[in-house]
Formats: sequence, structure tokens, C-alpha cells
Amino acid sequence: MTVKIPEKFEAFRQMVLDPANEAMFVSYLKEYSAGGRYTGAYFGELTTRTGSDPNRVDIADLMSLSLLQVRLNLDAIEYFLDESTLVELQKHLSAEPDRDLADLTADEAVELESGPLNDAWSLISRPKRVGETRTAKLLARKRPRLIPIWDSRIQKMLGLKSTSDYWTIFHAALTENDSALDKRLGELATEAEVAERYSRLRVLDILAWMHGSQPSGTANA
Repeated sequence: MTVKIPEKFEAFRQMVLDPANEAMFVSYLKEYSAGGRYTGAYFGELTTRTGSDPNRVDIADLMSLSLLQVRLNLDAIEYFLDESTLVELQKHLSAEPDRDLADLTADEAVELESGPLNDAWSLISRPKRVGETRTAKLLARKRPRLIPIWDSRIQKMLGLKSTSDYWTIFHAALTENDSALDKRLGELATEAEVAERYSRLRVLDILAWMHGSQPSGTANA
């Protein structure tokens, strides 16, 4: 299966790969990771005293969404904390361990779209007002190296039409030309001293989100 990278995504990929833009992207990572008004800096770090089980959704996972400017209503929170929901989600999550998306083969990336994490997506999106953004962010919280965050700014910045096949699109962008983008993201993270804090996939999300927030961000991309 040949995956077409959207033009805006490819343009942004080339921007990240261009050494001339290194200082700008490193500054984005440093600014974002410092926190302050960027509460999303702590999205993956909010946890309970006992820590977070990667295969089980807990209250810290649900509350962490507010750090990315989305919230769940009471009905949705009760749904996610119901034991039957927790058990079913745990079954799907346990079947697909976290690993770097760029390490998957093209065939494995395609299989991801119809595998256990797709079942988890369907389960998460079941309550009212839990749409694509909340679903993607909660799933990315549990699988930060494997599942890309989705929101309207990322969608616009990277020219994504919908969440259909967006995991394979991210995979294609990361692995094109001997995984050049994935390697570059690691280099930028190291330079910004956030490599131990954020996955390379999360670094890509931060860079796209930060660039898209600049007055000329979408024009440049």
C-alpha cells in the first residue's frame, strides 16, 4: 500500500529537515517544554501517586486532557471509569505495546489502523462529545511513541483531511528517505534537552503545533 503524504505535511517535513531552521525548531521545543502558558508540556507527566499503568486508563489520564485544552463531561468520565470499560480497554491496549511508530514496517503501520488500537479508538469514542480530538489525545497519552495527537491546529498545519489513515500518513512521513525525519526529530530533541522527556512523535506534534501558532506559520508551510 502506497501512502501519499499531504503536500502541507511534506512541506513541513522539509522545513524540519532543513539545517537552516534548526535554531527556530529548537527554540520551539525549549519554549514549549518550559511550561508556563503551555500546559501541554506536562501532558504525559501528570499521574497518580502510584504511577500510571500503560494498559489501564485512570483518573490522571482523563484529567491530563485538560492540559491540552479539552475536557470530558461527567457522563464520559463515569463511562471511562466503569470497570467493564476499563477491562475492555485494557485488553486492547495490552495487545499493542508502545513502541516508536517509525520502527514499524509499512505493512505493520497499515495493520495498526485495523488492529487492537483501532478497537480501543472505537471504544474511547463511544460516549457523546468524545470526538476525534479527545479520542486521539487519550490514546496518545497511553501510547505516546506510537499514536499521533490530533487536533484542529495539527490537522490544518499538516493538511490532514480526517483521522482516516492518519497513523499511516505519519508513519510514511517519519520513515521517508531512510527515516530522515524521525532521526532529525531525535537530533532536535537532544539539542533542546527534551529527548528523555518527549517521544520523537510527540516532538513532531509540538513543532507542528508551535509553528502553526505563529502568525506566519501556516503561510510558511
